[in-house]
Amino acid sequence: MTRILRLIWTTLLVSALAFSGCKRATVAVYDVPKEANPSSKPKTAATLPNQNAPKGRIQWTKPDAWTELVPTAFRKGNYIVEGSSGAKTEITVSSFPGSVGGILANVNRWRGQASLSPITSDELARSLTQISVQGQSGQFVDIEPESTDPSAIYIVAAIFLYGGESWFFKMSGPQEIVSTQIATFEQFVNGLAFLDTEPEPEAAAIKPTDGELAFDVPAGWTESKGSSMRLASYEIVKDSFPSADFSITSFPGEAGGLSANVNRWRQQIGLPKWSDEQIQTELKTVKSDSFTFALFDLKPVTDDEKANVKERVLAAILKSDDRSWFYKLKGDVFLLETQRNKFRDVLLTSRFESSPGNNDL
Repeated sequence: MTRILRLIWTTLLVSALAFSGCKRATVAVYDVPKEANPSSKPKTAATLPNQNAPKGRIQWTKPDAWTELVPTAFRKGNYIVEGSSGAKTEITVSSFPGSVGGILANVNRWRGQASLSPITSDELARSLTQISVQGQSGQFVDIEPESTDPSAIYIVAAIFLYGGESWFFKMSGPQEIVSTQIATFEQFVNGLAFLDTEPEPEAAAIKPTDGELAFDVPAGWTESKGSSMRLASYEIVKDSFPSADFSITSFPGEAGGLSANVNRWRQQIGLPKWSDEQIQTELKTVKSDSFTFALFDLKPVTDDEKANVKERVLAAILKSDDRSWFYKLKGDVFLLETQRNKFRDVLLTSRFESSPGNNDL
């Protein structure tokens, strides 16, 4: 982005940074039954942040010079621009609940992709350009390469916090291509249409499922740090097995669809993809008092798979209030066999609990 363009955009709103914030899952801990008494119900309860806030959608128009690709599980928009040398620049649109770690973390991740060192929060504040589109405030990030090499990675991005989600419009590629597309990218961002604007959460009617998603934590599961995208993260350590990892994440809508997610999990542990027919055949359901989960047990079955694949994934998908919730337990094949009932108990005890904050609405 040119210096002139930065000066123009710098005059716009600066308020969006105040909206950033990522609420970690909170846990209320009580006495936990000993492992030797499996018939006892664990009393540890994990509470996850409410994900039922009003959501909005954003529309955009593809520039003629960009070639559209098929969207992926995490890309709502997926485009490329190819240069004369055959090098390509990617333009992507993605959104995630909340602040996804905050603007600084994302900018430094992109700087890493461009082989640049991270910056501090003070440096971030000086480098962001505040923008406004249709009254929606956001930030523009211009990550120029330090090298004059035409193939050096150049990244520009626009960030909006809208409808309770972080929206990322990002262009990344060789600077010889990106520099020719900046004006087009600017027009693309300025042409965004913010749709389905709903009342702010404090003015919205409370639904029966409003509150925080909670579940009973099984004995032997220890809360772990995980990543900023996780609503819950636990580690299971037992005997001499490598530790297993449990997580809960949530995304708007279908989040790529059933087949894409199941096959992504299978590939993570080295299993081949399933056809849509196989996925439907292997799908099991678990019903609690409140929810119905789609359950999958992804493990090696054939002799060849057993010889080469040592891990297993227990995964459950819950669809509620136009969102998809993903419960996933990944670890050693034999360790997960000892955790199957505990994983099922997590599903059966999942519920929405009213939070003190709802009383103020």
